[in-house]
Amino acid sequence: MSKKDRLVHKIFSTGYPANEIVVSLEDFFNGNNDRASIGPNIHIDQPSPQEFYQKLSELKRSLKVEDVLIRIQDVEELDWPFSDTVYIITKFSKEELLKELIELKPDEIYEEWMYGKPINAPEIKKGYSIFSIWWD
Repeated sequence: MSKKDRLVHKIFSTGYPANEIVVSLEDFFNGNNDRASIGPNIHIDQPSPQEFYQKLSELKRSLKVEDVLIRIQDVEELDWPFSDTVYIITKFSKEELLKELIELKPDEIYEEWMYGKPINAPEIKKGYSIFSIWWD
């Protein structure tokens, strides 16, 4: 089974499309070379999937970040599943997070779950916030 097929199987077995779901940073980017999978409307200097992964992984290693999760928006007939939103569970403020993510060119940073809490999302520990990082 290919990496994409394993990911798609995991997405559907988690409850997609009937429910909002997230996958791990590693699951979404392992084997992903599809520029259309995240941030496709960044028309000037769009980061590659590897650049997204590198920056988000670096952020995840921060002592101020509990986890980085990828929202699955679409799976059907695509080269790779598509996401418009990354969720970051963190102690960073919105302003600090924006500075950390500036090179990924998000359209919006929103505090809370942008599309409602995914069914497989963890509980947010005391002292942490959830931020939705969104690309149009």
